[in-house]
Amino acid sequence: MSIAIMSQLFKAHLGSTNRKMLAVRLADFADDDGKGIWPTVGRLARETELSERTVQRILSEFVDEGLLIVRRKGGWKPGEGTRYDFNMSALVRLQTAKVATEGCHGDTRDTVTPMTAETGTGDTDDAEGCHGDTQTVIEPPIEPSEREGAREGDLKDGDDPAKFGQRVKALEMGRANNPWPGAIASSTAWALQQFEKLTPEERRLAEERRDAYLAECKAQKVKNVALGVYLRDKKFLDLSPLVGKAQAASAKIAVAPFGPVWAGMRALALLDGPEPVEVPLDVRDRIRQTFETLLRTSEARARAYVSGKGILVGAGGELIFPDDFDEAELRRRVVESGYPRANDLHLQAKNRDRGIAESRFDALIDLCEPVPVGSDLFERWRSYHEQAGWPFVPDPGSMPVVYFPKGGPEGLHQFEIAASAALRQERSDDHAA
Repeated sequence: MSIAIMSQLFKAHLGSTNRKMLAVRLADFADDDGKGIWPTVGRLARETELSERTVQRILSEFVDEGLLIVRRKGGWKPGEGTRYDFNMSALVRLQTAKVATEGCHGDTRDTVTPMTAETGTGDTDDAEGCHGDTQTVIEPPIEPSEREGAREGDLKDGDDPAKFGQRVKALEMGRANNPWPGAIASSTAWALQQFEKLTPEERRLAEERRDAYLAECKAQKVKNVALGVYLRDKKFLDLSPLVGKAQAASAKIAVAPFGPVWAGMRALALLDGPEPVEVPLDVRDRIRQTFETLLRTSEARARAYVSGKGILVGAGGELIFPDDFDEAELRRRVVESGYPRANDLHLQAKNRDRGIAESRFDALIDLCEPVPVGSDLFERWRSYHEQAGWPFVPDPGSMPVVYFPKGGPEGLHQFEIAASAALRQERSDDHAA
């Protein structure tokens, strides 16, 4: 248990009570260097009274934000959790939560230290600040009239203000573990206010050229500005469109398990057809040997093994192979190992891991749709996979929907044409850039 880290987290602004609860519980496992955190998701869910999905989501957010570092993935042994360490430098940069009604500066309704002649830069220049922090990122306040004016303009231009928070969060986190440097210590609320004041076209450019801006700063060896300043000063307009496209060409995106990109990539892998699979000539002898080995420890397991292959056990214990055994065994092996790219995606989904793909695969999002688990359409997809000899999606657990190509099995041909055309166009655009 690290009392020091727990104390830091109690004072920090983490965005929600669930995030703070989980972070403090993680600190209870860590030493004072932030190391040695490896409880299972199930244990964390029980002890924080959060759902396992919520725990998994918040852990993923902490990793993306740089607060946690994955030292070793769990799951290699039953009951083994992923091993994490706190990123102590990120922990130090966490913004301190401030009390609005009885602020330690003696002010009310203020979110930053008042600027005076003695402390011209607020908390940043407070050598022994009452927050106990230095280097706090201070963003300029926004007047209520500005905030209201921005929202009125958004409603007129057709953008959806309800989604602005998600879009700003995406700008902070980035894709493929590429968070905005310094975002963990900056004001998300102020960045959101700057985002609200942009036109729809400016918002689109800000999102499209985000990675290009960060890459340009890195190439020029200059420090990037805070996200809110990037939006307020419209730094994205200083970038050439070709720079944005060139950066997008090399960018990566996260592939969520059971999501639209995952589903599109999986469908294309299946439509490409299976790789060559052979049935060994001595496969029957191997099955007999395995059956006899299992029989020594468990007759039930031995019988279940051969029953799964459609093989009967005679009265004398001999194995009776069906007439179509060779054809059935080949079909089984094709399902198991004939689609390696699809099976890799299945393993990723089974472990609830997010994969990585080229940004051009974003084009698959509009070609797939969510299908409720257990619905008629879901079962139609299952039947189609069986008839086609394809491996079906792994158990989605508590997930309510799984994505498949739009239009059901009947629309697969149209999906393949549209997906191939979209990916070819994206690749040609990248090369042109």
